[in-house]
Amino acid sequence: MGNPLVSIIVPAYNAEKFIDETVRSALATRYVPIEILIVNDGSSDATLNILEKIAEEHDIVRVYTQANAGASAARNHAISKAKGVYILPLDSDNLISPDYVEEAVKVLQTRPEVKLVSCEAWFFGEKNGRWKSPKFSINKLCLHNLIDNCAMYRKEDWQKVGGYCDRIMGREDWDFWLSLFEDGGEFVRLPIVGLYYRVRSDSKRVRTRHLHKEIIDALNYRHKPLFFRELNGRLHYQRTHSKGFNRLIGLFRPHHVHVNVSDPMFEKLVYVANEPEKAMNFIRMPQGEIRYIRYKEKRFHFPGTQIKKSKARRAFEPANKSHLGYYEQQKSLFVLVSYLVVKTER
Repeated sequence: MGNPLVSIIVPAYNAEKFIDETVRSALATRYVPIEILIVNDGSSDATLNILEKIAEEHDIVRVYTQANAGASAARNHAISKAKGVYILPLDSDNLISPDYVEEAVKVLQTRPEVKLVSCEAWFFGEKNGRWKSPKFSINKLCLHNLIDNCAMYRKEDWQKVGGYCDRIMGREDWDFWLSLFEDGGEFVRLPIVGLYYRVRSDSKRVRTRHLHKEIIDALNYRHKPLFFRELNGRLHYQRTHSKGFNRLIGLFRPHHVHVNVSDPMFEKLVYVANEPEKAMNFIRMPQGEIRYIRYKEKRFHFPGTQIKKSKARRAFEPANKSHLGYYEQQKSLFVLVSYLVVKTER
């Protein structure tokens, strides 16, 4: 048997200045076989013309176009067309080294427990120098995005987590990495400079800084069970101190969650019981209807103690398969709110 096919996918929006150089770096990859799939995301400049010329020259390059919908939608579009076993996203202004793909495939082929392979990186453009890569852990990943989006993973894992979330308008790669590692797995950073990251004052990362709070809210909706396991509660806007904040909050306004099913999707639906209705826009919904039965009680809470039986806990029936679980939250020293989460078939 030959080597597995690798799909390099590139979302491109008004990328006429850099897209040719980016694609040429992918074409210089020494590993075979590869395919390069580029999605023109509604560009209004010469991006599409440049891409069509490259595709005429190289059979392994395929170009698709869509109305402008953002990088996540473009990546999902490309991956849905990809035939590769492994996926490597590449931004339209960055470059990869000729040996990166081959070294990443070696790891994924020999170590099934590894879900994601990245590399060392070098800044160029408006800043030059080595990108100092932080040490990886799931706990640290919950607080900060430790990995550039140019990292290789299996297409089957992309399918399993539902792809990139196209409702988050920044840090979509961070959200995707969190989804990959929600049920475990390992990460490897290759000891080679495989990525050349172009630093630009008008990059998307800079343009979306004002969306910081909206992005953190969305991450909490989508990854709340993981954050509760790793951070003892939500991810806060001051991310670094989230675990300490949650310990303090837990003394005065504790939460208690019980999930009656093993399905991660249903687990998330229990955890977002106390979140605003818009949280549902960020979660894949199952077949059937989810109901949240809310109870409010006058209940004095002595700081540092656990929540005693709420009305939702008393109404919960473990043997009833439609009862997904319950969520208890001490709203103040004198008010307890709880939710019974029920699934009904349509």
